Amino acid sequence: MAVDDSATTDMIVDRVRAAITTRDPRILEPHLADDVRWESCIGREQVIEYMERAGELDLAIENVTSHPDRVVLTLQIADRRDLVYQLVFVRDGKIIEFRAVGDADEALTAVPSAPPPPAPDVAPSVAGMATILPVRDLDAALDHYRRLGFRVSAYDGGYGYAVRGSADFHLSVHRHLDPSRNASAVYLYVDDADALYAEWRATGVHGQFFDPHDTEYGLREAAHIDRDGNLLKFGSRLA
Repeated sequence: MAVDDSATTDMIVDRVRAAITTRDPRILEPHLADDVRWESCIGREQVIEYMERAGELDLAIENVTSHPDRVVLTLQIADRRDLVYQLVFVRDGKIIEFRAVGDADEALTAVPSAPPPPAPDVAPSVAGMATILPVRDLDAALDHYRRLGFRVSAYDGGYGYAVRGSADFHLSVHRHLDPSRNASAVYLYVDDADALYAEWRATGVHGQFFDPHDTEYGLREAAHIDRDGNLLKFGSRLA
């Protein structure tokens, strides 16, 4: 349903201008729908966080036009020759979606994203899972996990796999990863924590190791932190 309140649309236009000019997207917060979306981001708080990152760009507003159900922004990004068209969909006085479009014609013909599908009558099963671990250098990470007894393979220069038993790791390259600030962690349930600890220590791989010990929650537990700061904790049931 289109918005007929032109005063509300004009207010949104003013707030959009102010948000871009001041680089403060929280100016828009009262005007965002609860499920507002921007590309893959859904929800007011996440969209604002996305906009705050985008606010690092040096933007200038070339033109703003308002229509019953949308606001079309023509933007200039520093050091880029082409203009950028940003579409703001409006419904019932609230912004429901931000969308980058190719040109002015697409800005006038584009339609909002479809709503999410209804929940199925039967809950789908989950057949498995994989943990995605950030790494700085794929070849080095693959070699590290190969030495730990994993079957490794590369998908491309920035992504690879390491599999051992039911442990399925995806290795994703993040060039600026700081291992000391990496909070990624995974827990492995094994049949013999002491044996795995001894095997991994014998490989001579770099990183940190924490000796096996008995815990109050019934596990014999040890740990290894790889060269990229990923914590691999592993434990076996106490007799």
